[in-house]
Amino acid sequence: MAMIDLKIPVTRIMTSSPKTVKVDSPASELDTLFRENRIHHVPVVDEDGKVVGIVSKSDFLYLLRGYTHHESDRFREMAKLRAFKVLELMQTEVETLPDTATVQDAVRLLAQNRYQALPVTTSEQAIAGIVTTHDIIDLLNE
Repeated sequence: MAMIDLKIPVTRIMTSSPKTVKVDSPASELDTLFRENRIHHVPVVDEDGKVVGIVSKSDFLYLLRGYTHHESDRFREMAKLRAFKVLELMQTEVETLPDTATVQDAVRLLAQNRYQALPVTTSEQAIAGIVTTHDIIDLLNE
């Protein structure tokens, strides 16, 4: 079995230019992102593109609990999603990684904190990418 070099830059395995939302975006924007993309986390950015939070798909689905998926419910669900803002759903305690970090740094943070995703930021704190547990698994599976 080949040894994996955990000292490689996290930028080699992260998703660059991840889908993001703004604090004041309606929750319906998250609905669209989760439905149309195979993603489980959406970083929340401010006007300058700085990371201020994150929304996981499970937190988002928690908002929709109690809705079955009949067409009549979809109308009420969409009204609810337009009423909620990302600010009301996002986790503000978000751990980020600098774009100079290694895969080993990512593994350590993911393991310590039980996170599933870490936004990767530039030196100006702007979003550069996102690294997830799936990215680590894919690297190990190469």
